[in-house]
Amino acid sequence: MVKNQKKWIACLVALTFIWLLQVSAMPVSAAGTTEQVSSASDEQGPDFYESVAYKPAPAKKSILPYVLIGVGVLAVAAVLVLVVFKTKYDIVGTWTFVFTGPYNATVHYTFTGDKKSGTWASSDSGDQGTYTVDGKKTTFVVTGRPDVVWTGQFTAKDTMTGTWVEEGDTWIFTATRVATTTGVKTPSSVSSRATGPLASK
Repeated sequence: MVKNQKKWIACLVALTFIWLLQVSAMPVSAAGTTEQVSSASDEQGPDFYESVAYKPAPAKKSILPYVLIGVGVLAVAAVLVLVVFKTKYDIVGTWTFVFTGPYNATVHYTFTGDKKSGTWASSDSGDQGTYTVDGKKTTFVVTGRPDVVWTGQFTAKDTMTGTWVEEGDTWIFTATRVATTTGVKTPSSVSSRATGPLASK
């Protein structure tokens, strides 16, 4: 479901809920009345009105407001499920990863596949591997480097955070989706070490 459809559904549910609340606030007419005085002659004085008074029947309690409130709660819950909990995170595309740890680096990774799994490759280090996405959680495998533990999670559709652990060293990363793929920046800091996110195979 595209974003525009989600917005229209949310607006429709909100307007329907407001309308239902207004309907529930309308007074419910009494089921009936007792004797009602329509007119009085000149000879009938105040005592007549005291003895034969208009006595409305007690109004029946309506369950309609409670029903409408229940419907409104269910509608709001449905919108939350559609808009929030069913959000699909798509990693496909090019991302800029900023690593901080034993040394700092900026690396670009391109993910190819679908929302659940696929492959990735770095234009900076030459590394490549596979990825899996489970909800917000992301797991990356570096080809030929089983000692690397690289995990992360989406913080929004276009941002991620996580860690790269290798030989006892830990790098923390933040990643942002690249809007355009024209031109790739060079790493901000390169170490002579043969390990870490910038190490070639």
